[in-house]
Amino acid sequence: MALVNTPTAKLDFTFVDGSGSLGHSLIHVPYATLAAAAITAADAISAAMALLTDAVVTGYSLTYTKFDDAPGTPAAASRVEKKGFFDWRTSNARTTSFTIPSILDSLLTPSGKIDQTNADIIALVAVVTGTGSIFAGADGSDIVSLIHAYQRFNRSSKRQLPGDR
Repeated sequence: MALVNTPTAKLDFTFVDGSGSLGHSLIHVPYATLAAAAITAADAISAAMALLTDAVVTGYSLTYTKFDDAPGTPAAASRVEKKGFFDWRTSNARTTSFTIPSILDSLLTPSGKIDQTNADIIALVAVVTGTGSIFAGADGSDIVSLIHAYQRFNRSSKRQLPGDR
């Protein structure tokens, strides 16, 4: 498994017209461009594009994409709707969360709680909360601790249901 980057990052600008319909303009920047420089450039081109349209620029997103150029084979019994749910405390005493699809059964206690003494879970917590970590809640507050971790199931889509049902 090797995650490789695409040659460029993408700036996707959203426009809205008088009818409420949305339009997009996709512009690429070299992948090595630092995010701060790309945002500065996006602000400049957004202002330039606004002068050329009678629609309104409502925002943009900047996406740096990496993908696995030789992905492994998932376990036959893996199911993405079987999620590990991680609930975190932020520095302003609020919470944020994320999930990990198809959480390993070996990480679970009999009640469905994720074993926070497991070495791999301890490593995840260190990456998310450790010195130099840049992960944050949606409001920008630093993530400081793991509150809860447990298994949660989301409903299945037709593509996620077993083929032999």
